[in-house]
Amino acid sequence: MRPSITIVIPEPYLPLEEYCRRTGTKYETAKNLIEYGKLPIKPKGTHKKALIEINMAALTIQALSECDISLNA
Repeated sequence: MRPSITIVIPEPYLPLEEYCRRTGTKYETAKNLIEYGKLPIKPKGTHKKALIEINMAALTIQALSECDISLNA
């Protein structure tokens, strides 16, 4: 039987300010990362002045896809 791993993402979206606080990233650096497409955000739709929210689920999936781990049961 293959082992099962459960990953819980308690907050799939974080406001940009909270993301910066938790990660220690400077606000301007985070804004630049968003502009360059390196930091995924929740789509704003037609609300251009909506709150910027970082997509933590997408970041988690990206980090997991970059792992080169092989588990053998």
